[in-house]
Amino acid sequence: MLNQIDIHVNRFFKQENLEPTEVSRRANLPCAARTLTGARLAYTREGTGQPLLCLHGGMGIDSASLRVAGIRSLAARGCDVVIVDHRGHGESSAIMSAECTHETWATDAFKLTRHLGWKKFALLGHSYGGFIALEYAVRWPHTLTHLILVATSAGPVRFVPAPCSRDDELRQHFEKIWPAFFVGSNKHWELFESLRFSAAPYRAAFDRELPNYDLRFRMRSLEVPALLIVGSEDRYRRDMEWLAEELPSASLHIVERVGHFPFVEAPEEFLDAVSRFISGERKEMHRGR
Repeated sequence: MLNQIDIHVNRFFKQENLEPTEVSRRANLPCAARTLTGARLAYTREGTGQPLLCLHGGMGIDSASLRVAGIRSLAARGCDVVIVDHRGHGESSAIMSAECTHETWATDAFKLTRHLGWKKFALLGHSYGGFIALEYAVRWPHTLTHLILVATSAGPVRFVPAPCSRDDELRQHFEKIWPAFFVGSNKHWELFESLRFSAAPYRAAFDRELPNYDLRFRMRSLEVPALLIVGSEDRYRRDMEWLAEELPSASLHIVERVGHFPFVEAPEEFLDAVSRFISGERKEMHRGR
């Protein structure tokens, strides 16, 4: 199957008239891979050094939410940064609602890293992507060098989903709530305009998967070094403070006067914290700014 992965990727490069290294340098273009189940995963790749897989939140929005300077610039700080569209999102394969599960998304991450040839790597998850990062971590902790959780929770999470059945309805919903994600006057509408919306995984995630999500009992046994970053005004601050107490090897970094996207509202502070963590300069229970 690895040969089929290579063939598919090379075919994609040929269609774009680019060499693989050129696609890797241009993060606005997707690279493509296949999981062992035959589904297409799309991802961008930049930089060299410490392997770092980044999982976007949502669900229902694509990885453009992470393709911003506050994440991508880690490529200039010694990281091989891969940002993937979860199955059902963006350029990755569309899937049936029944396949939109935490297990599917976590397993896709595992298979993608095997395709990339990574035996050990750092994993970053933002918001709902943090739920998937934790689902991954409790299954395959031996593959992780670092775990970076941003504005997330180990569960349970109480949430009433919007009754959206179409992609355009989901876009309208996010447009209404978007300003609440940011503390400052800049609401970063350019980021919103870059997003692609997918109602099917949104409904599956919030109607079926999230009500059953609770990994709290697994946290004390998760020995992976973890960095927890959260905005001081984010709804997940208490969840992150709880995680900092429960995880055996965790540092908490609270970014003051910031909401749900600390890597957007405070990119330099975010980059510094992640860079220090990956390089081994850890500071317990740090409060930013």
